[in-house]
Amino acid sequence: MYGYQDDYTFSSIDDVFKYINQEQIFKHVFGEFETDVYIKSPFRIDDSPGCWVQWRSGKLYFTDFANTYGRVNLDAIGVIQEYYSLSLKDAISYIMDNNSFKGNSEYVDYKSQSIVSNTSSSKLLEFCPKPFDDYHKTYWSQYEITSTQLIKDNIFATKWFKVNGNMFTPFPQETTYTISYKTEGIKICKPKSKEHKWITNTTKNTIGGTSNLPFVGNKLYITKSYKDWRVLTNLGLDAIYFQNEGMLPDISILSLYISVFSQIIVLFDNDKTGIVAANKVVKYINSHYSSKAISITLPTKEKDPADVIKAGNKQELINFLFY
Repeated sequence: MYGYQDDYTFSSIDDVFKYINQEQIFKHVFGEFETDVYIKSPFRIDDSPGCWVQWRSGKLYFTDFANTYGRVNLDAIGVIQEYYSLSLKDAISYIMDNNSFKGNSEYVDYKSQSIVSNTSSSKLLEFCPKPFDDYHKTYWSQYEITSTQLIKDNIFATKWFKVNGNMFTPFPQETTYTISYKTEGIKICKPKSKEHKWITNTTKNTIGGTSNLPFVGNKLYITKSYKDWRVLTNLGLDAIYFQNEGMLPDISILSLYISVFSQIIVLFDNDKTGIVAANKVVKYINSHYSSKAISITLPTKEKDPADVIKAGNKQELINFLFY
């Protein structure tokens, strides 16, 4: 038995988590924080974000694969141990003596209520990140997308993921990755799979790339995937992306981004499905902003900007977009 206070007797360390508010403990160490985004470590000299805080199986964890001084994963007790250089017993005593750490955690609300009420899907999704391995480096380099950019965009190489509690562990060569949209949900991508390539709890109103936009601009490109958006962004263009070609965000949401641009250019796949979908977006936008939007189609055998880069035809893409 672990008796750290007269009021609390624990049969195991996990019993501690029944009495504490994990978010408050993490705020004590990290200040205000977000989950599923890259941050800097408070425990070492860290020049660039490469760590994260994440819910996994009811616990908050801080993960730092660059940690050379101790454990890679730290729970609420672990971050107090590391922050104050305490033993396990002293860290638990410190936590249980601090009234601001008492209470229930918000894991249930975060993983169920917010996702069900704010998205079109009731899927409960959870994922476990891992460092970018050689498979990921090979995959992303085809599109001239770097690990620095992936980290900036909150793209996580994924070791395993859960859908409604059921765990799936992809093979490393599948290069599975997860896009985190912070409080708006996540999208798990398996680009080499023939079916179920995407699993998400985002909605039609989850628009990617918006944090990179200027306050006002000339041309704004709308595309249909992260890869295409990153390729256009790497070329110096202002762009956003929808979750897929069939989704239309509410105009009240979309207007936040398109209203400050003079022209909207929709660039989807150059197949029948993509062309029809792009024309639908143009009609939708122009019904609210007269003649503001147009669609364009790549004059290539490749379907989208990312595949043009992969085929080694970057200059052809530049000539089409800029001249």
